Amino acid sequence: MNKRIIIILLLAILPCIASAQKHFEFDYFVLELGYCNSFNGAPAARCDYKYYKGGEGLVHLNQVESLGFTPGFNVGLQYHHDCKNDNIGFVTGAMVHSWGNSYKYETPQKDVELTECNRVLSIGVPFYIKLSGELYNRQAYFYFGTQVDFNLSITTTQKVDGTKLSTKDYNEGRNKITVPILLGFNFTIINFRIGMTPMSMFNKDYEITLGGGQVAKPYKDMNDMTFFANFAFTIPLSQWTVKRSYFLSRIF
Repeated sequence: MNKRIIIILLLAILPCIASAQKHFEFDYFVLELGYCNSFNGAPAARCDYKYYKGGEGLVHLNQVESLGFTPGFNVGLQYHHDCKNDNIGFVTGAMVHSWGNSYKYETPQKDVELTECNRVLSIGVPFYIKLSGELYNRQAYFYFGTQVDFNLSITTTQKVDGTKLSTKDYNEGRNKITVPILLGFNFTIINFRIGMTPMSMFNKDYEITLGGGQVAKPYKDMNDMTFFANFAFTIPLSQWTVKRSYFLSRIF
């Protein structure tokens, strides 16, 4: 799925949504544009099927105990329903989410280091509960909940000592759905949340057939949990935003 097309479509419908929300205080849409960082530990065990093809042929690689860091993004359109007491509300919508895992491996002699980044493109459906003393006017609230991520594709990029080797799509072995747990805070148009996914992006039971009919599970040693830290701008598509911008008030 082309990320540019998704962003263009979202931007194209903004004027229509903002205009439709003029008279609604407790039901409105919010545009989210964010930067996501994913963190993960090293593989859980010895990786039996990770090799490096050097001048002397295939060399087995060992995992390196390190913290993986993978930058990503999220673009979404949320639907907010605030209860009339203005203290509790609910959020759902649709989110395009890019996240991933990064691992490091090295040869037994420690003379070659390979970095592998597995990046996932997902469409997520959030389900949040938000709490505040005054939700709508302040747009300052804590929220918690989950997001059902439908994983569309996994792209794996490998680098040796900083030099890119290859980029491949590994879609058959992915988990099609992951469900992170999230906790966040919003202040006006600034949003920050942390979370974790308690399952691997890969299907650990996925099998491949090697030479001689041997069967292997290439993802069985992958780390289960991925942690997130997300910074985003959240723009209410309602009179809340229009009243704070002279330019927008002239349009709507």
